[in-house]
Amino acid sequence: MERKRLQLWRQDKLYSILEKTKNEQRGREALFRKKDGEAGAVTLFLILILAGVYMFVAVFIDYARIAAFKVQTERMAHAAMRSVMSAYDTSLREYGLFAYGDSSGDAIMAKVLNDSVKPSSVKDGFPILDIQWDTTSLGMERELGRYDIFNRQIQEDMKYRAPVDFAIEVINRFKPMSEEMKEAAHTVDLLKKLQKLYDKREKLLDEAIGNQIESADKVMKLPDLIMKPPAQAIYEEMLETAPETAAEAAARYADYLSKKQADEGLPLIEQLYILELGRYRTGVNQIVTGISMLMQPALEAHKTKLLEAQDKIEEAREINEEMKRVIAEGENRSENAGYDNVGSSTLPGTSPTSAGSGNEAKSTRSLASELVREDALFDRIKSRVISQNEDFSGVGKDSMELNTQLRSVTGMSGVPIKPAVRQASQTTERYMNSFGRTGPSNLITQSQQELENGRRSDAQRKENDKQSKGKLKEIKRIFSRIENGSSGSMQTFKQLEQFYEANIAFNQKSFERAEKTEIASDPYDSGGNAMKGMDHLFGGMSGLLGQLGDELFQNEYALAYFNSMDFGQLFSWTEGSGDVNDVFKLENQELEYILYGFHNPSGNIASAYAEVFGMRLAIRTAEGLSENSKLGNPLLVLSAAILYGITHAIEDMVKLAKDGNVELSKYIKVKLTYRDHLRLFLLMHSNNDRKMSRMLALIRLNTGANPDEKQTYASGQMRSSIKLWFLPGIVRSIGAVMGSEDQVQDGRFFIERKADYSY
Repeated sequence: MERKRLQLWRQDKLYSILEKTKNEQRGREALFRKKDGEAGAVTLFLILILAGVYMFVAVFIDYARIAAFKVQTERMAHAAMRSVMSAYDTSLREYGLFAYGDSSGDAIMAKVLNDSVKPSSVKDGFPILDIQWDTTSLGMERELGRYDIFNRQIQEDMKYRAPVDFAIEVINRFKPMSEEMKEAAHTVDLLKKLQKLYDKREKLLDEAIGNQIESADKVMKLPDLIMKPPAQAIYEEMLETAPETAAEAAARYADYLSKKQADEGLPLIEQLYILELGRYRTGVNQIVTGISMLMQPALEAHKTKLLEAQDKIEEAREINEEMKRVIAEGENRSENAGYDNVGSSTLPGTSPTSAGSGNEAKSTRSLASELVREDALFDRIKSRVISQNEDFSGVGKDSMELNTQLRSVTGMSGVPIKPAVRQASQTTERYMNSFGRTGPSNLITQSQQELENGRRSDAQRKENDKQSKGKLKEIKRIFSRIENGSSGSMQTFKQLEQFYEANIAFNQKSFERAEKTEIASDPYDSGGNAMKGMDHLFGGMSGLLGQLGDELFQNEYALAYFNSMDFGQLFSWTEGSGDVNDVFKLENQELEYILYGFHNPSGNIASAYAEVFGMRLAIRTAEGLSENSKLGNPLLVLSAAILYGITHAIEDMVKLAKDGNVELSKYIKVKLTYRDHLRLFLLMHSNNDRKMSRMLALIRLNTGANPDEKQTYASGQMRSSIKLWFLPGIVRSIGAVMGSEDQVQDGRFFIERKADYSY
């Protein structure tokens, strides 16, 4: 009732106001009639004002509709693109990747846009915006197989967990041993170089002395042809038997001449001494021939071998100088910076107990200068070679003179054979005492003794090397068996290789063959290669400390999504009890393939096996340097450390296979699994482009989706319109003045919008 009374009151009020208005208007009309001259001007003025107001309001109404139309179209366009890109490939999602699937993007976009402009279901609704879609187009690009796109998606997937995993699980484990490993790698690097130079230098010196001995050996039988035994005097002898030495020929020379004269002029049948004289001549001829046959090769040997010996001594001197340079330059090692950066890093979390300062390795390295020979030694050895050549020149001269005299004794009298024999004997004896016979005066023996004084540890070192080589043979036998392990799944690897090469070509990169990892037969090469691996490892960790870049994310992505080999299963197979098919299947070595890139069943596993052994060898060799530092001789310490390293590395390989983990080192009780080792090796092999292509090839093989053809970016172009209510010409004119690209055609306002979406 109250509402009804209120309505009646309002009606009465409105009626009274209208009546009052009518009365006032009548009054004005009466007034206007009185002023006809002014009425027309006022009416025109009001019409102009009302027209302007109407035009202003009408234009702003359309512009308000246009503004709303633009906003709504923008929203619809982005919604349409989101709807299109929601049809991603679900198989790639298993690898944390997004790329457009096989649906028709144009159809999805058209449906979303058409549904967005359907008439409202509200009864008697008034459509403020009657949007109509004119044309639409959809473009897809930026294939997942491109390195930059794939890398960006890896970063999106791994950006939260990868840095934490890397810092805590890797660097914190190796930080405490960085100083010890730095000194060990430095020491092994230096001593390995010196060991090669040392052995080469000593071998050259031994060869030089060997040349001396070989030359002297050519003269060993000469004294027995001249005088046996040597004596100062030659006494006269009767011509009874054939002479065997030049001294005997000289002693019987007088008797020979006497009997020769007695038989001269007698008929052959009456000659009394014909047999004795014949034996004498035969003996002399044999002595002459013997001396000539000895002197010819001896002369050739001294001419070539001793000259060669001098060259070898000079070459050994050059190597000695090179050893000095290696020691001097060895103190500045660029690879040490990586160890220092890791050791000085400040990271959250608790680091394991320190492994030591590496003072033992540094102390061993400081003794390297003891391996250098004094310069005077080379001068002394060379002077002895020169003396041998000079002394032999006297021997050759006197022996040839003796032979000349011997040839004359059978046909002439008065030949000074005795002085010639004594001279040749003295010269030869002097030579033999200095270079041929064993004794304190033998100059060759003196050289040998001087060399041996610097080789007191060589025997033990060579024994260590022999044991090391024996142990390496066993590990190489296993390695060789793995290399030739299986060819059963070659077809899968061939297909994988095709996918890999296709992605390399897609990214316009050159194809490179995978580098084979080997276990060296030489203990020093094996130890040196192991330490180089640690250089690369700490260098990789150091680089990532400065900037958490693409490589970190890619490595952690590979670890997160790809399978690796069961190391225990591999060990069982090498022992003869495992199934070869389970070990060498591609799905069981995906991570190894990403690391090494061999397109065969055994290459990647063999390389992983070799690098695990190499890493264990490097760590254990560092321990060995500390354990054997008191041996003194640097090369003996190195050989003992490598033997220690090989022995314990083999034990570590067995423990890793049986227990699934192994302690980082003797001093750091942190467990490392086989997969932890692979994580480290990913840092050592930093060819990121190749690793990405291998991952993409595996993804294509496992999902059937080709990343080179899967787009990750959509760009939509849409043209739509609404009908203008008022003054389309004015709207067109204002748009032209403002430089707008919007168009007005047939009373409709058209706009174009572009929307982009990227995974």
